[in-house]
Amino acid sequence: MDKQQALILKEVQRPLVLGRRPVPEPNGNQVLVRIITAGINPHDQKGRDRGVLVEKYLPHAILANDISGIVEKIGPDVQRFSIGDRIFGQSNILSGGPDQAGLQQFCILDANFAAPIPHHVSFDKAATFPVNAIASFIALFSSSGLHLAPKFLGHDLDYANEAIVIIGGGSNSGKFALQFSRLAGFGKIIATAKVRSDGGQSLRDFGATHIIDREAADVEDQIRAMVGDELLYAFDTVNGAYSGGVSHRLALSLLSTTKTGSLATLVRGEADPAIAATKTAGFKKNQVLGVSDLHQELAAKFWRELPGWIENGELKPLDFEVIDGLDAIKVNNLLDDYRDGRAVTKTHVHPDHRDSILE
Repeated sequence: MDKQQALILKEVQRPLVLGRRPVPEPNGNQVLVRIITAGINPHDQKGRDRGVLVEKYLPHAILANDISGIVEKIGPDVQRFSIGDRIFGQSNILSGGPDQAGLQQFCILDANFAAPIPHHVSFDKAATFPVNAIASFIALFSSSGLHLAPKFLGHDLDYANEAIVIIGGGSNSGKFALQFSRLAGFGKIIATAKVRSDGGQSLRDFGATHIIDREAADVEDQIRAMVGDELLYAFDTVNGAYSGGVSHRLALSLLSTTKTGSLATLVRGEADPAIAATKTAGFKKNQVLGVSDLHQELAAKFWRELPGWIENGELKPLDFEVIDGLDAIKVNNLLDDYRDGRAVTKTHVHPDHRDSILE
């Protein structure tokens, strides 16, 4: 059987190591992708150091789920792609196992949860979309999230007179949440974020109409001055200290006390009982797991429409940095940065294909 290079997690709380593993074969509606870019995200650090989502695959676990590359083989049921196509997609983090992960030279993708890369878009720019964009899309539009029903998705609700608050608008998921909120037509798109040297202009370019410095002492007062007691929609992408830790206190406190508001989060956490008691009309609070395979109908629509949104300029890629080759030291250092809370620019790994098949 053909072998490939991979960065392998053999034991929780141990560094990834360079090794060899089989090149998988696509079945059914799957494609084998020669990986050009694999994107690393915060959950990959949790996988390495806590075994989150990957422990059952030890000692052969592989990390990374943002994938872009070239179709090498197709399964017998694939109709959307041909060998040689440039594609990007989200690998199945829940049940795909090591065959569907990115820190190796080849991986499997489900054809329903991948898309052709627009001609003017590089592999790296394409790889900034899958994990973070689908997470925000599901948080805003799925029934397990805010369940918005905007016109751009074929529904008839108008949000021009509504506001939405994105806690952590400067995070990778937050930047896509801003863009999808703009597509949904919200009149006010309020982001909390660290205000950088550009005065927040980069977040305005992503869709924010108002930016609140996350380090301000009066964040809640500033936002309530804009929305009063009418806020119905909030999405907490970060659960940082300024948002009250895992209790999502800031996002929850901003929701209306007299109307039923909705809060979507990416990390679980119980509602603060004291704040919850002030919501006389109740509220909805949902933790979202942004995995295509869990939301197959909605995710399939996302992957069908995504290239068009990118081509039309309605969705913009994120900034990124690159690690050339399957460099275990550099990748482990990056995961250490996530672990230690240091600022991290989204980082991509370029597997080295000069020896793409090892006999």
